[in-house]
Amino acid sequence: MFSERLTQLRDFTQQRQYQQFRTEIDNHYTKLLDKADYNFVQRSAFILKEMCQTEDAVVFPDERISFIRTKQNIPFYFKPKNIEKEFGKKKGVVYDTFHNICPDYEILLTNGLEKLREEVLSERKKTKKRSEKIFLDSVASSILAVLQLAEKYHKAALIANNQEVADLFNRVPRYPAQTFHEGLQAIRFVSAALYLADTYQLGFGRMDQYLYPLYENDIKTGKISREEAKELLAEFFISLNKDTDLYRGVQQGDNGQSVMLGGCKPADGTSAVNDLTYLILEVSKDLKLIDPKINLRIDSNTPDDLLELGCELTKCGLGFPQYSNDEVVIPALVKKGYSLEDARNYTVAACWEFIIPGKGMEVVNQGAVSFPYAVDIAFEKCMQKNNSFNIDTFRKLIKQNIKEQVKKIISNRDIRTLPCPFASVFFHDSIQQRKDASQCAKYNNIGIHGAGSANGADALIAILKTFETKGFSGLKELLTAKNANFKGYEKLRTYLQDEMPKVGNADTDADNELKFLFDCFADVADELSNKHKKIRAGSGSAMFYVWLVDPNMTWAFEPKVNATADGRLSGEALSTSLAPSHGIKVNGVLSVLKSYSVIDYSRIMNGGPITIELSPSVFHSEDGIKKLAQLIKYFVKVGNQQLQLNVLDASVLEEAIAHPEKHRNLIVRVWGWSGYFTELAPVYQQHVLNRHKYTL
Repeated sequence: MFSERLTQLRDFTQQRQYQQFRTEIDNHYTKLLDKADYNFVQRSAFILKEMCQTEDAVVFPDERISFIRTKQNIPFYFKPKNIEKEFGKKKGVVYDTFHNICPDYEILLTNGLEKLREEVLSERKKTKKRSEKIFLDSVASSILAVLQLAEKYHKAALIANNQEVADLFNRVPRYPAQTFHEGLQAIRFVSAALYLADTYQLGFGRMDQYLYPLYENDIKTGKISREEAKELLAEFFISLNKDTDLYRGVQQGDNGQSVMLGGCKPADGTSAVNDLTYLILEVSKDLKLIDPKINLRIDSNTPDDLLELGCELTKCGLGFPQYSNDEVVIPALVKKGYSLEDARNYTVAACWEFIIPGKGMEVVNQGAVSFPYAVDIAFEKCMQKNNSFNIDTFRKLIKQNIKEQVKKIISNRDIRTLPCPFASVFFHDSIQQRKDASQCAKYNNIGIHGAGSANGADALIAILKTFETKGFSGLKELLTAKNANFKGYEKLRTYLQDEMPKVGNADTDADNELKFLFDCFADVADELSNKHKKIRAGSGSAMFYVWLVDPNMTWAFEPKVNATADGRLSGEALSTSLAPSHGIKVNGVLSVLKSYSVIDYSRIMNGGPITIELSPSVFHSEDGIKKLAQLIKYFVKVGNQQLQLNVLDASVLEEAIAHPEKHRNLIVRVWGWSGYFTELAPVYQQHVLNRHKYTL
């Protein structure tokens, strides 16, 4: 249990009382920018400087980790005409700020902003190139703006008679962190400053690694006890939840504040699990807040007590930790061209995509392939060919459509990252190369999701089995029923749902078709990759499980699919990431893991978890936690890549929809992130509720 002070801070945050400090910024900054002849490097530095100058420093007398964002908007500092002027007009090219990436916070903790600024000024003296001077000047001014905001907090702490926080801001983030407390405050403050620079969905990476030296030293020297460290971590977590309503995402909660724990050491691959790994899990379990989202890297040698602690956190119903299997992920990254040391240091982006802290400027969410659509359109085309059906042609058409979808994604949605000189500070070699990280990051690949895989495979096997048992006439009836949205064909739909082989039941026929779809996707990704930018095929779905079936989502160019041959009705959401199709009978959780073990994850490596919904009754027995930990070990043993376990109680969700005021703090997993259920849009609420039918 935490102290009364921390409980009050948590309640203050969950009740959104921080919003009382919010004010709007007027648009005169935008007008100033319109008059100035700035490029985007300068624009980014300008807007961060203005945000830091207009922010009010709010410090409470009894807090130990400080920051509250007081300006609820960032002035719009780039327009299409500005982009066109600097970068030219290019079809399909979309520009966005830094997002879905992970800075390397070890750069901050070991150097401090003052030393980094000195490095920038030193590089500035060495160059005569105008573009390099502009970049380095922008970095220097950005660092200075952040340090000036820190000085505001130093003064506000003195006014609030909070000497402890004043002392913190007298040292960090200007100088290297010397204590665990300083490290936490530095990370909180600089991560907030990155959002003021209009970056978003930035993860924290391997927090138990870069903070551990500070923690270990403080414990050994007696500066703090383990319990005191736990209190500091708790306050740090609470502080991370104060600004989430201002972060960009599909829904509130989709903010990318992810932490990666465990795993191995980059240098030699030995276990990196330490006491801080456990402590962070304990704090998350006790606080039960949506941020930060916890991810845990595991392998065959992960200690049972760590897995059981992860299961205790799962029991809380927050939808995390999300598990990643090092024995699968690391070799896949190496196969894709990442160095072994970098691969061993992987973390995740906003949801689940594997990235390297401080070295990757990758667009991991460029779009999604719709497997159900690929199967559906191939079925339609094959049925138009002279009253015959050729299976080889059918398969070729599926792969052809997957290729067409991928080509359309990379040609119609070429997402490019706008410069951010302040964020570039925390990316390796950016200052030394005198270039923005968006121009010189080591890894610059793109990720594409493979959405609706269970529905696609189920529809595919249904078509093949129908042809096998009923011939072409059976396929004609299936096509007619599908195009009629199964109206008048309810008996056939029931047969398709209940009797046909399904992914998730360890059925060899269905699982082989799942593998076929992902193999096609991997082949296409390899074919369309080049030495400068590789396509990373993934098994996730993100928001596309809803978007790909919504005809009103006209701005998303991915093809929309209506009813499909597996019996899914038009408009019904697809299965999320790697999960059985909605409404099917599942034999059990082991069969789900077996089904998804057929995928070649050495080629499907953009991430995307097996998603399993658990009934709260799983934890009613005394050995429920231990059994769940053994399930996670089985997940590793069969060679799966990523696992997400959710605890779902439909009656509570229904009550929350009817009486949201009584359930403001109810947290659910949506896809790769968790959020407050009552704050979700109705379409996502309903989808989360519908998942209760498939709990295990």
